[in-house]
Amino acid sequence: MKKLLAGLCMALSLTACGDKKEAEKINTKPVIKIGATLPLTGNLAYYGKALQQSLNLALEDANRNNLKYDYQLVIEDDKYDLKQAVVNLNRMKSINDINAVMSFWGNIGTLVSDWADKNAVIHMGCAASDKVGIGYYNFNHATQPQSLLNRILKYYRDNNFKRIGIAYLQALEIQEFVDNFVPILEENGFEVVFVTSFNPQERDLKMEILKMKEANPDVVEVLMNSPIINIFGKTSKELGFNVPMSSINNMTDALEEYEGQTFVTEDSGKASFTEHFESKTGTPQTACVVNFYDGLNMLINAYEKTAVREGQKIPTNEDVAKTLLDIEHNGFVSVINEINMDDEGNIDSPAVLKRIINGKPTTVEK
Repeated sequence: MKKLLAGLCMALSLTACGDKKEAEKINTKPVIKIGATLPLTGNLAYYGKALQQSLNLALEDANRNNLKYDYQLVIEDDKYDLKQAVVNLNRMKSINDINAVMSFWGNIGTLVSDWADKNAVIHMGCAASDKVGIGYYNFNHATQPQSLLNRILKYYRDNNFKRIGIAYLQALEIQEFVDNFVPILEENGFEVVFVTSFNPQERDLKMEILKMKEANPDVVEVLMNSPIINIFGKTSKELGFNVPMSSINNMTDALEEYEGQTFVTEDSGKASFTEHFESKTGTPQTACVVNFYDGLNMLINAYEKTAVREGQKIPTNEDVAKTLLDIEHNGFVSVINEINMDDEGNIDSPAVLKRIINGKPTTVEK
């Protein structure tokens, strides 16, 4: 009986030991941590939560492959506030020891770019900005401002719009775009009849909209985020300011207020990606969702393809950045129809014209 018990105990011990060794084997992959500072609460939470789901889905999909490394996400809420973003970045570096970080839009993205270069952390942003991709460790995966501008100008010409009004929200990335946009419009023969800004706290827009109405524009470029873009659209209708209105990306925040209007946006990716994302998450695709999914896979591909220096467990970020830049030869396959990267690390994709038809953004030719 004692022999039987001893044998049973030994068998159990060996099984436990085998399980332990198997668990250790599973967990022996070197870890690479990728952070993301996102607006998970506040006015832009609609975007931030969709981006978080995009990252989770991208990692889930990537893990179906036989990866060399264990990739872990560290996601922090910045409320789209610069001070909170700084806190997040410093915490992710000092406590989580992240290897790379991702950011959303230009206000936070410009801050992260400076921080990433100083800390030798690879940064993958998504912003309609010429600044976010500047620096050795910085990459900006978004339809670039020039591509957006070219598509807007074509839309104006195709519809014989000559008198242009601009209404925009006071934010760093939007101001950067407006400062570039106005002289380009004038150089191309358009007349800019007003440039009006609103601060994020404004709610009564009636007086400014009445001034815009008197200026008699052919089209108004509405460069705002929610909730200002909703208020602007609703108030314009109430005051009978019924001219064509265009935008970049953000009319998806206010489909009811801008029914029938046309806007320029980034390529939202292949139809198969949109179906995959929305069916898996139950969330409509928003700005930068495809870029974040693509961007995370781009980072993973680069870490996987980069050789490890002698004595190191994972590739250095200096070497990974070189691999990222070599997009033509590093084997990366995008879920966007067409992308290209310049020498600075700006990853461009075509601008697309969409019109809100029956509450749904629909791609149009003109």
